Formats: sequence, structure tokens, C-alpha cells
Amino acid sequence: MTEIEILNAELERLKKELQASRAESRQYLQNVAHQLSAPLGAIKWSIEALRDPDVPLHRKNTLLSSIYSQATILVHLIKNFSLMSNLEQDHELGQFREKPEPIDVTSLAINLSNDFQPQAHENDQRIRVDNALFKQVYGSRRILMVKNLVAQALSNLLENAVKYADGGTEILITAGRQNGFAVSVRSEGIPIREDEIEKLFERGYRGRAAQQRVAPGTGIGLYLANRIMEIHKGRIAVDTKGRTSTFSLIFPISNIT
Repeated sequence: MTEIEILNAELERLKKELQASRAESRQYLQNVAHQLSAPLGAIKWSIEALRDPDVPLHRKNTLLSSIYSQATILVHLIKNFSLMSNLEQDHELGQFREKPEPIDVTSLAINLSNDFQPQAHENDQRIRVDNALFKQVYGSRRILMVKNLVAQALSNLLENAVKYADGGTEILITAGRQNGFAVSVRSEGIPIREDEIEKLFERGYRGRAAQQRVAPGTGIGLYLANRIMEIHKGRIAVDTKGRTSTFSLIFPISNIT
């Protein structure tokens, strides 16, 4: 090939990459818009119902709980999209961290479970923190972490559990030792195929069963959670048996104070 032919071939390759990138960006933005519009629409509808003087008090209490639930979803989505935006700009996630500090992981788990409890209640689910096991595993120990980032990672696991768990089931937040110190979220719902486990942490990937249960989605929650654990020198472990799945954030012993 002549030099001109080589340059033309390279130019054609770059054009195809640009077209593919634009198509991917358009699809991503469409997913973002859909994900944000759903909770916003639900909040708007609930507020309109609250303004109706004929709506009984007990119904208004239910509507307020729904507003809180949808607002939690909205804040959660915005935080994920903000982190994703930073990554899309080719920045290292680590540069956006606050200074790591020792955090009481039991309190963090309880606070986040309370945030997602209304949403779980709407799905006929219950979130429970295994306080006894947390006390046994951690005692007075704390984990050195960037609190806001780890809270987002754990929120992503909880959000997935609430989204994909079956109604009438319990979502359990527990602690353990797995070559480090673990915080785990266990739920019972859609099965995860063995050949899909490694792909779960790829940006934009969603399993077939997950797509069938909840059609819209961006597939960035586990990707971001994995990146967050990487900057903490930790990892995410997945254990699946039938319809029961456990996702664990595992911190190295060096992070324990």
C-alpha cells in the first residue's frame, strides 16, 4: 500500500470509530433521559394528588412516602450520572475523592437501608441490616474510606437488589471476612448466569434476565461500584445460587482501623 492509501485507511477507521461513539452516546443520553423522567413523573403525579382536597389522609401519607422513595431514586441516579460524566472526560475517578477517613460501616449500612426502605416497601420487600453480625465482624473497628464514594457503591448494590428482587422477599445487608472485610447485599430474585458474572462490571452491560425484568437501564451502577472499590484497593465479589445473589464490597485489611 502507498502512504496515501495507508492514510485513507486510517482515516476511514477513525470515521467508523467516531460514528460508533456518537451512536453509543445518543443511546446513553436516551437512557439517561428515560431514567430521570420516570421518578420525576411519579413525583409530579403524587404532588398533584396531594393537592386534591378529596384525597383521604391515609392516602396522602402513602403519597408522601412515594415522593420520598422516588426522590431517593432521583438523587441516586444523578450521583451515578455525575460520576459517569467525570469518567467520560477521561479523568481518573480517584482525583475526585475527598480525603479518606475512618467510617463506622454499620451506621453507614443502616442509614442507606433507611433511604431505600420506602422504595422496597412499594415492591413488597423488606431491607434488614444484620446488626449482630456487623458487631461480631467489625466490633469497634472502622474502615478507612472516602465515605461519599463507598456510600454510592453500596447504594448501587441496594438499588439493584430492590429493582430485581422478588416481591415478598427480604434484602439483607450483612458483614463477613473474605480475604478482607466485607459488606454484602443479599437478595432473592432473578438468577444470574455464570457466563454473565464477569461482564456485570463492564460499562453499559446488563444481563438478559435483568433486561426482561426492567427494560430501561444504563448499566453503569456495578461498573461505578467496581471502580470505587478499585481506588480503595478492594474488590467486588459475586456469589450466586439459583435465585439468591450476594454482592460484596471487600476492603483490604490495611483499610481497617
